[in-house]
Amino acid sequence: MSRPVFLSLPRFVRIFVFVGYLYFFGARVSIAEDHISVKWQDYSEDNDRIRVISRYMGFEKKVSNQITLKGHGVHDAISGATPSGAPADDGVNVPLSNLTDVREAGVIDLDWTRGIYKSTFQYAHSSESDFLSRGYSYSQTSEYNKRNTGLSYGISLVDDDVRPTFFSEHRKKKSYDYFLGLSQVVDANTIVALNYTYSDFSGYLSDPYKIIQRETEILPGLSLPLTFAENRPTDRMRHIWFLNVKHFFVQAGGSLDFDYRYFNDNWGVESSTFDLEWYQKVGENLIIRPKYRYYTQSSADFYTLDLTGTTIDPSATLQGVAPFYTADYRLAKFDTHTYGMKVIYNFGGRFSVDAAFERYEMEGRDETPQSAFSDADVLTLGASLWF
Repeated sequence: MSRPVFLSLPRFVRIFVFVGYLYFFGARVSIAEDHISVKWQDYSEDNDRIRVISRYMGFEKKVSNQITLKGHGVHDAISGATPSGAPADDGVNVPLSNLTDVREAGVIDLDWTRGIYKSTFQYAHSSESDFLSRGYSYSQTSEYNKRNTGLSYGISLVDDDVRPTFFSEHRKKKSYDYFLGLSQVVDANTIVALNYTYSDFSGYLSDPYKIIQRETEILPGLSLPLTFAENRPTDRMRHIWFLNVKHFFVQAGGSLDFDYRYFNDNWGVESSTFDLEWYQKVGENLIIRPKYRYYTQSSADFYTLDLTGTTIDPSATLQGVAPFYTADYRLAKFDTHTYGMKVIYNFGGRFSVDAAFERYEMEGRDETPQSAFSDADVLTLGASLWF
């Protein structure tokens, strides 16, 4: 069974190319602008649930004094099983459905710098056997106050086709993102940034592979547990506030990178994310980075384990028209914890290697069986070469 990787995976592993590549290719030590980077990652959930092997490659080339070209590509191979949405018959073990797919994606950036102004144009493309996504974005950054204050804004459009084989025709999904950000150099050792993003999604927003169950009377006195496709709204508006603080501690010889992200939407989902990273230089060439990330989320207004006992008749419901319902555990109430360590070693200022290991743990906070949630190990290896 094939399904869209982007739709099927938990939040942690949905590293979408429009923002995810920044984590994998963003150089913490700016030695020179021209460089190439490669990454290999193994995301493996416990109990043989989901495994994703990812290969990344990126480059950055300064074409002229004003123009810089960046490119990044990713190849994901996914296999395993994920909850289907059907309830656990024994109240403990949720049913799983097998999946396998390959995702190939890429993004091209063109930066145009003119004094204190930098404009960025971006195109992104992601394809799977039954999912196609194209993204376009423009952003502008300006620096003021002797370049101690930065103002950024931008807009992006993502145009998706959802096309599983059992659909008679492709379903469309679009999203617009509007971004506004402010950064400030507080002192020689501290930088603070605050960003706001408003997103507007429309179109087919359900997962075509997720089902929901209802005890349905098929004959007088005879009921069977029938399954139906989930039904989500055709619009989703979300607000994201993001705060980042970077501070270098002179005496310790290390820097703290702190992020806080607040999210809410018109589906009733509200979340907070706290991310702490410490960069410690050891000797001349070695950097060690421990990390901790905490994420907490409320459930969507229309999340439920099943429809038994409700007045909702899913056989009479039109897709995208109320009443709405889903049993997708990703819209349940849960917490996650991520613990990790990364090691970076620089050779002579022009070549570096890095290795990171992270432990990801999920914990449900409502009536959803804990078996729906999964823990995972993530191993990442990489190298970068500057010219």
